Formats: sequence, C-alpha cells, structure tokens
Amino acid sequence: MNRLVRMTESDRARKTFYPTPEKLAEKLLQGLRWDRIESVLEPSAGKGDLARYVAGRLHYSRNRYPAHDSRTWAEAIKEADIDCVEIDSNLRNVLEGEGFRVVHDDFLTYETQKRYRLVVMNPPFDNGAAHLLKALELMQRGGTICCILNAETLRNCYTEQRRELAAKLKAYGAEIEFVSGAFADAERRTDVDAALIRVHIPTVKVDSTIVDDMRKAPTYKTQKVPSELTELVQYNVIEEWVNRYNFEAACGIRLIEEHDAMREMLQNDIDDTNSLRSPILELHINVGGRNREAIINNYLKQTRGKYWRAIFQQPVIVNKLTGNLQSELYDNVEKLKDYEFSVYNILTLIIKMNGRIITGIEDTIIGLFDDWTARSYYEESPNRHYYNGWRTNDCFRVGKKVILPFYGAYDSWDKKFRAYNVIQKFRDIEKVFDFLDSGRTDWPGTLDAAFAKAQEEQITKNIDTKYFTVTVYKKGTAHLVFKDEDLLEKFNLFASQKKGWLPPNYGRKRYRDMSEEEKAVVDSFQGREKYEEVMARADYYLNAGANQMLMLGAPVA
Repeated sequence: MNRLVRMTESDRARKTFYPTPEKLAEKLLQGLRWDRIESVLEPSAGKGDLARYVAGRLHYSRNRYPAHDSRTWAEAIKEADIDCVEIDSNLRNVLEGEGFRVVHDDFLTYETQKRYRLVVMNPPFDNGAAHLLKALELMQRGGTICCILNAETLRNCYTEQRRELAAKLKAYGAEIEFVSGAFADAERRTDVDAALIRVHIPTVKVDSTIVDDMRKAPTYKTQKVPSELTELVQYNVIEEWVNRYNFEAACGIRLIEEHDAMREMLQNDIDDTNSLRSPILELHINVGGRNREAIINNYLKQTRGKYWRAIFQQPVIVNKLTGNLQSELYDNVEKLKDYEFSVYNILTLIIKMNGRIITGIEDTIIGLFDDWTARSYYEESPNRHYYNGWRTNDCFRVGKKVILPFYGAYDSWDKKFRAYNVIQKFRDIEKVFDFLDSGRTDWPGTLDAAFAKAQEEQITKNIDTKYFTVTVYKKGTAHLVFKDEDLLEKFNLFASQKKGWLPPNYGRKRYRDMSEEEKAVVDSFQGREKYEEVMARADYYLNAGANQMLMLGAPVA
C-alpha cells in the first residue's frame, strides 16, 4: 500500500515538474553573498538545474574562475556542500550520476538536525505552499530561502495552508517578485506566472544554560582593598570590570568541566576497549594542556589577557600615554596574563602607571627639546635661541616657530597628504603640552579631527590644534607655531632646569637676592621682568603635571 501511494506521489510530482531555466535561476539568486554560504539544500532538485547553478556560483566564489568543462564542473559539484531531495526515482539516478548527494526522497517527510545557510527550491507548482512552509520550518533557526512558486499560490489564498504561508512571508518581510513568461522558453514550457520569493531569516541567538545557571549562583566574592588605593580611582567601576571577568571565567570553567564529563560520549568509536579512539567533538582552546587543570589554567590565562588588553584600550588611559609608553604598556600584557585580574592588581597597576606617565612625559619633553634644537637637521638649527647657561655658553631654548623634518607626510604615489603618517608625533607633542598646561586650556575640537579634516580637504596650511598651528610642506618639513607663549616658556623652563642649564636656586630666590653670575644667566635666558613674572606665578610655571592622575572611566560595552 505504501509503495502504491509513493508511486502516485512520484507520478504527480513528475507531471508538475518544470526544470528551472538558467536565466530564472540567476534572477532568483541575485544579490547573495556566495562567500558566506557553505551548506545548501535543494529540496525539489529535479534533474539538478538549480543545484548545478548554485555549485557553479560557489565554485567561482572560492576559486575565482568559472566551471567551464566536465572536469571543473565535477570539481564544483564535489566541493560544494549541497544536499538534494527528490521524490522521483529516475531523477534521483540522474542527480547521483551528476555527482550530487541525494539525502532523501519526499521533502515533506524530511527531518534533519543539519543546519543550512541557503535553501533554493522550485517545488511542484500544485503543492508549492506545503513545500515552502516545510522549508520555513526547517530554516527557523536562521538562513535564506529562495523559492520559485506558482504565482496563484499567493494571489489566490483560498486555502488555510496558503493563508498561513502568506502570513509567514509577511512576518519575515519576504521579497516577492512576480514574473510573467518565466517558463515560456524553458525545457518544459508553461504560461503560468511565477513568484520569485526570497526570505532572509535572522539567526536565532541561542541562550546558554551554563550562563543562566551561573547568574543564579555567582562563584566570586567582593574583594576588600586598602582604602588608600580606592581613593585614587572610581572603585565601583573597577569592581564592575572584575565582576565581569570573574563571571566569564567561571562560565568557561563550567564549559570545560561539562565537556570533560561528556568526553566518553563524544568518542568516534563505541568500543571503549579501543585505545586509539579519538573524539568526534573536541573543545578547542588556543593554548596547550593535557589535563583538566592545565586546560582550565591556560583558559584563565588567556581570559585575563583579554581583560588586561581591554583596560589598556580605555581612552582615559591611552589618551594620556605617549607613543613610547603605549608600546611599553602593550608589551606588558603577556606578563600580566599570569596575574589575577583583581581590584588590587588593577589599582596597583594604575598607581604605577601614574608614576610612569609623569616620568615618560618628562622624558618625552627632553626628547622633543633635543629634536627641535638638534644641529643634525640643519647646519645650524633655526629653532635654537642661545643664552648664557649655568657656567656654560652653549645653552639654548626653542622659539615660537619650530621647523621639523617630516618625510612621508605625503603619499609617494598620489602625492596626497596622509595624516596617519604623522599623527602620532603630533599626539605626543599635544600630550606634552597637556602635561605642562595642567588643564587650563579649553579646546572644543580634537587633534585627530583637525588632521582628518586636513587630509579630507587636502589643506595642510595652518592646521589649527589646541596648542599650535602646523603647516606640512611637500619638501619634507612641518612648521609649528605655538599659540601660547607662556606655555612655550614653561616648556623651555622645564627642559632647561632638567638639563641643569639654569641656576640651582632658580625660582627659589628673588632676582635681587641672586649672585651676579646667576643674574647673568637669568638675563640671557629670559630677563628680569619675565623671571619676576615666573616667581609671581610659580604655581603655573614651576608645577608641571598637575591633574595627571589616571581615573578609570566606564567599562567597555
């Protein structure tokens, strides 16, 4: 009895089978990202017209050349992961002879746990609604369905099945295009109008039962930290980071333990006496480890590294570091993987970084000062202004305008200005003057935005930034003009003091109380009037680096 029913079903399908013309297949599947498609189902495969077209497109996306002869077509079909379903036994033989994989006969009874990225179908015209509803059910976890349907199925919804289909297509926002004469020149001709349907079903996000369980019973505790550390930063923000790390770490450990508990079930051989068994499904961690403890410890190490890197990517930290300090910090991530990501260790790191910021910027100030006044740039640097230093006459200061060599600011190919070739140097200069300015200068824009605009408009003259204007020339120089002469004075004063070019008692004695030798140095450096202004505003000129404390901001999203 079953055999007779299936023969009748096969005969009925054969009568309503219309092979898909190539132009119609191309129209149906236009716009797909073939490089993102791996698994395909053709549930009404016929003699393989649609499946063959799909195999050709997948072959081209992977190899960048079309299948053009029997050998390349055989390769295309073999390498494509296409499952075919076909109810007609003769057509199944044709498909298998072409090299296609036929996995079932009647699509309406097809059940699988395999996941497909694309279903492409031209079902029997008299039963298309049932077939498309089955495809929608099969793809409810996400993917794309491209279907050729008898247009009457959608235009004349007189059955409950057709009404259900129309409602689901509307809910999914399906693209529907009606085509007249689609099969007029086909292998089997018909004047029936066709509906080309494309349904893009969003991938369903799967909730983790492990994560849900861990949320109900967290395995970490609030850490007690000395009050002298918590006063320096926003403690609650750091604690939020640490809680997030601990939760993720605990969930990962549960996953490792769950996999270990299922290991016996996941082997590729049921015979547990086979010493050569290997797992079908293996939990892969990007680090080594032979036993559970080693795997857990290595997992924790990588997870700690991920969170330490996240801390270092926070703008409140990075924006205060010069390029050298940023490189130094990133180099330390590998070491920090071995340290627990805890409130105590984060606070301790921030305290150390605060000290390194000041030291690093002081080093950068001296480095910039030496660069700007170096003889190697020119026979005699135009940036140097000499004065009689402390027991030497070979001391100098930087003037309001600085000329710097800046090769590579313009692209060698199209000769256009490229901000990324020079921006880090200017960032370091701005950070130095931020340090010296101590938050007194308010500036609405950003350095990066100013240089991005210069690159976009290709206007590199008088680029306006917080502390200076800069003009970048194609000949390989950049001209900086400082906007605040008092701040430039502070820069020169800081560098000269660090180099020991000013009297040891500079800023501690009134001018009238200085020795004649000390007065001579001050006179040549800046003059009595400017020195007395420095004394009157000692909190500004002689206290660099105020307000440089790192305050960790909001956690990463």
